[in-house]
Amino acid sequence: MARQMRLNNRMRVRVEGIDDIVRALQRADEELKKELHDLISECAEIVFREADARVPIKSSKSRNTLRIEIGEGKRGYYANVVVGNGTGKADPYYITFYELGTSRQPPRPFMRPSLDKSKSKIRTRLIEGLRAAIERQGR
Repeated sequence: MARQMRLNNRMRVRVEGIDDIVRALQRADEELKKELHDLISECAEIVFREADARVPIKSSKSRNTLRIEIGEGKRGYYANVVVGNGTGKADPYYITFYELGTSRQPPRPFMRPSLDKSKSKIRTRLIEGLRAAIERQGR
Protein backbone atom coordinates (compact mmCIF):
# COMPACT_ATOMS: atom_id res chain seq x y z
CA MET A 1 0.00 0.00 0.00
CA ALA A 2 1.14 3.51 -0.64
CA ARG A 3 1.36 5.93 2.24
CA GLN A 4 1.85 9.63 2.00
CA MET A 5 4.13 11.52 4.35
CA ARG A 6 4.34 15.29 4.42
CA LEU A 7 7.64 16.83 5.24
CA ASN A 8 8.31 20.56 4.75
CA ASN A 9 5.73 20.97 1.96
CA ARG A 10 7.21 17.98 0.11
CA MET A 11 5.36 14.80 -0.37
CA ARG A 12 6.97 11.39 -0.22
CA VAL A 13 5.35 8.20 -1.31
CA ARG A 14 6.45 4.88 0.06
CA VAL A 15 5.42 1.75 -1.81
CA GLU A 16 5.36 -1.52 0.08
CA GLY A 17 5.49 -4.88 -1.67
CA ILE A 18 7.49 -3.75 -4.69
CA ASP A 19 9.73 -6.83 -4.41
CA ASP A 20 6.68 -9.07 -4.83
CA ILE A 21 5.62 -7.13 -7.92
CA VAL A 22 9.09 -7.37 -9.47
CA ARG A 23 9.23 -11.13 -8.81
CA ALA A 24 5.77 -11.60 -10.34
CA LEU A 25 6.79 -9.64 -13.45
CA GLN A 26 9.98 -11.66 -13.82
CA ARG A 27 8.00 -14.90 -13.46
CA ALA A 28 5.50 -13.72 -16.07
CA ASP A 29 8.36 -12.77 -18.41
CA GLU A 30 9.91 -16.25 -18.14
CA GLU A 31 6.52 -17.92 -18.67
CA LEU A 32 5.86 -15.78 -21.74
CA LYS A 33 9.30 -16.55 -23.18
CA LYS A 34 8.68 -20.28 -22.76
CA GLU A 35 5.26 -19.98 -24.40
CA LEU A 36 6.73 -18.10 -27.37
CA HIS A 37 9.53 -20.65 -27.71
CA ASP A 38 6.98 -23.49 -27.70
CA LEU A 39 4.77 -21.66 -30.20
CA ILE A 40 7.64 -21.16 -32.64
CA SER A 41 8.55 -24.83 -32.27
CA GLU A 42 4.98 -25.84 -33.11
CA CYS A 43 5.04 -23.69 -36.24
CA ALA A 44 8.32 -25.26 -37.36
CA GLU A 45 6.76 -28.67 -36.83
CA ILE A 46 3.97 -27.74 -39.27
CA VAL A 47 6.53 -27.00 -42.00
CA PHE A 48 8.57 -30.07 -41.07
CA ARG A 49 5.60 -32.42 -41.48
CA GLU A 50 4.75 -30.88 -44.85
CA ALA A 51 8.36 -31.11 -46.07
CA ASP A 52 8.61 -34.68 -44.85
CA ALA A 53 5.55 -35.58 -46.92
CA ARG A 54 7.03 -33.88 -50.01
CA VAL A 55 10.59 -35.28 -49.91
CA PRO A 56 11.14 -36.54 -53.45
CA ILE A 57 13.19 -39.56 -52.39
CA LYS A 58 11.15 -41.84 -50.19
CA SER A 59 14.05 -43.58 -48.49
CA SER A 60 14.59 -43.48 -44.75
CA LYS A 61 17.97 -41.80 -45.29
CA SER A 62 16.44 -38.82 -47.06
CA ARG A 63 13.61 -38.46 -44.58
CA ASN A 64 15.97 -38.66 -41.63
CA THR A 65 18.03 -35.77 -42.95
CA LEU A 66 15.22 -33.26 -42.35
CA ARG A 67 15.48 -31.61 -38.97
CA ILE A 68 14.33 -28.59 -37.04
CA GLU A 69 16.83 -26.09 -35.64
CA ILE A 70 15.49 -23.96 -32.82
CA GLY A 71 17.44 -21.21 -31.12
CA GLU A 72 17.59 -17.66 -29.90
CA GLY A 73 19.33 -14.93 -31.84
CA LYS A 74 19.73 -11.18 -31.55
CA ARG A 75 16.20 -10.62 -32.82
CA GLY A 76 14.48 -13.29 -30.72
CA TYR A 77 13.62 -16.95 -31.15
CA TYR A 78 13.89 -18.70 -34.49
CA ALA A 79 13.12 -22.10 -35.94
CA ASN A 80 14.40 -23.46 -39.24
CA VAL A 81 13.53 -26.64 -41.07
CA VAL A 82 16.73 -27.74 -42.75
CA VAL A 83 18.07 -30.60 -44.81
CA GLY A 84 21.01 -32.16 -43.07
CA ASN A 85 21.57 -34.27 -40.03
CA GLY A 86 24.32 -32.05 -38.70
CA THR A 87 26.94 -34.79 -38.88
CA GLY A 88 28.47 -33.70 -42.18
CA LYS A 89 27.84 -37.10 -43.73
CA ALA A 90 26.85 -37.35 -47.39
CA ASP A 91 23.24 -38.47 -46.77
CA PRO A 92 21.59 -35.08 -47.37
CA TYR A 93 24.07 -34.10 -50.04
CA TYR A 94 22.07 -35.34 -53.01
CA ILE A 95 18.72 -34.08 -51.70
CA THR A 96 19.81 -30.48 -52.26
CA PHE A 97 20.16 -31.31 -55.96
CA TYR A 98 16.44 -32.14 -56.01
CA GLU A 99 15.59 -28.81 -54.44
CA LEU A 100 17.88 -26.63 -56.55
CA GLY A 101 18.53 -28.73 -59.64
CA THR A 102 21.80 -29.23 -61.45
CA SER A 103 23.13 -28.58 -64.95
CA ARG A 104 21.60 -31.92 -65.99
CA GLN A 105 18.55 -32.05 -63.78
CA PRO A 106 15.75 -29.51 -63.40
CA PRO A 107 14.88 -28.40 -59.88
CA ARG A 108 12.18 -30.33 -58.06
CA PRO A 109 11.68 -28.15 -55.01
CA PHE A 110 9.96 -29.49 -51.93
CA MET A 111 11.12 -27.13 -49.15
CA ARG A 112 9.76 -23.86 -50.58
CA PRO A 113 6.40 -25.40 -51.54
CA SER A 114 6.19 -26.86 -48.04
CA LEU A 115 6.63 -23.43 -46.51
CA ASP A 116 4.21 -21.82 -48.96
CA LYS A 117 1.52 -24.41 -48.22
CA SER A 118 2.04 -24.09 -44.45
CA LYS A 119 1.88 -20.27 -44.24
CA SER A 120 -1.83 -20.04 -43.51
CA LYS A 121 -1.63 -22.76 -40.84
CA ILE A 122 1.37 -21.02 -39.27
CA ARG A 123 -0.35 -17.65 -39.31
CA THR A 124 -3.48 -19.10 -37.69
CA ARG A 125 -1.46 -20.93 -35.03
CA LEU A 126 0.60 -17.83 -34.23
CA ILE A 127 -2.48 -15.65 -33.87
CA GLU A 128 -4.23 -18.19 -31.64
CA GLY A 129 -1.12 -18.84 -29.55
CA LEU A 130 -0.23 -15.19 -29.06
CA ARG A 131 -3.81 -14.29 -28.20
CA ALA A 132 -3.96 -17.08 -25.60
CA ALA A 133 -0.58 -16.10 -24.12
CA ILE A 134 -1.61 -12.47 -23.79
CA GLU A 135 -4.90 -13.42 -22.18
CA ARG A 136 -3.12 -15.65 -19.65
CA GLN A 137 -0.76 -12.79 -18.77
CA GLY A 138 -3.73 -10.54 -18.09
CA ARG A 139 -5.04 -12.76 -15.32
